[in-house]
Amino acid sequence: MTWIFRRFPVLLDLATAGCGAAFDFDEVRKIDTKGIEFNAALAREYKALALFELDDMGDPLSARRFRDKALASAQGRTTAPEELDDWTLPWKERPALAAARVRLLAALPKGAHFMPEVAARAQTSFDCWIEQQEENFQADDIQKCRDGFYAAVTLVERGLSAAQSFTPGAAVIAAATKPEPEPASVTSAYTLLFGFDEFALGGEHAAVLDAIAGAARQGRSVRLVVSGHADRAGPEPYNQTLSQKRAETIRRALIERGLAPDRLAVAAYGEKRPRVASPDGMREPRNRRVEIVFGPAPSL
Repeated sequence: MTWIFRRFPVLLDLATAGCGAAFDFDEVRKIDTKGIEFNAALAREYKALALFELDDMGDPLSARRFRDKALASAQGRTTAPEELDDWTLPWKERPALAAARVRLLAALPKGAHFMPEVAARAQTSFDCWIEQQEENFQADDIQKCRDGFYAAVTLVERGLSAAQSFTPGAAVIAAATKPEPEPASVTSAYTLLFGFDEFALGGEHAAVLDAIAGAARQGRSVRLVVSGHADRAGPEPYNQTLSQKRAETIRRALIERGLAPDRLAVAAYGEKRPRVASPDGMREPRNRRVEIVFGPAPSL
């Protein structure tokens, strides 16, 4: 969309003259959504995409488009994937993009509830692909966006089909005593965040747990692995216990929503498997979490 502007800076100056605040990106830089719901994940992904287009690609027009979607998502408004007809695309590429959009739209309704972060990545990767495909001269960037889309949408699709395919297992409640590799064959994962030094359910957890329980009830053979985690802001033994309490809280909540205990496996990893690396003693909200995985339990 902006190849000619990057090739001819004078035209870019003319195009942006007088726009003033229209090209003000301060507001999007301040977006700091930490929620786990789909719109929060979309806001983070679109913010990154907008600033990449602005700061790295020198493309204020595309950056503005994605900035607006980041702000809308942060405000809880619906932001749909890009429409092909809004872009000037090479005709030979349109069939693949059209098929990809159909596939994305089929996965999003449930994916947004069950795998919000991955679903958001699928949508923004599609938008990235379509934007790069219109410019059609940076093959590596096109491929990166396209591959990112297919990887994300495949994870969503596999996650949504998980409820029809797993075998039941016995409940396992244990605390990890050493770091272990991540479970193989993970099909679908969901993350619930907790406040500092907290393990009680918050109001924001209910809708996610309802959705997970609903998906699990669709297939009698579903097994869920519930793993508790903590940040490094306290002593390691305390964090181990705290992560166990968080996992147990989620396990009880799922049982209250109709899941049989023998379809749940529970583990606690304390501060040993951080999502975000941090120094000892530092608070990190993204590490205070419980992860719920449809798939085989790890070795405990």
